[in-house]
Amino acid sequence: MEEKQPEQELPPFVKTWKQFYRLLILWLAFLIALFYAFTKYFE
Repeated sequence: MEEKQPEQELPPFVKTWKQFYRLLILWLAFLIALFYAFTKYFE
């Protein structure tokens, strides 16, 4: 049974898991800010 390399499971635009998690956190923070602004605008 062959062991999979973690790098193979990453999306092609990401080099390391650290970079992947950093992008994920930034994306989630962006979405939270977007939804917050959306709800404030339509209050």
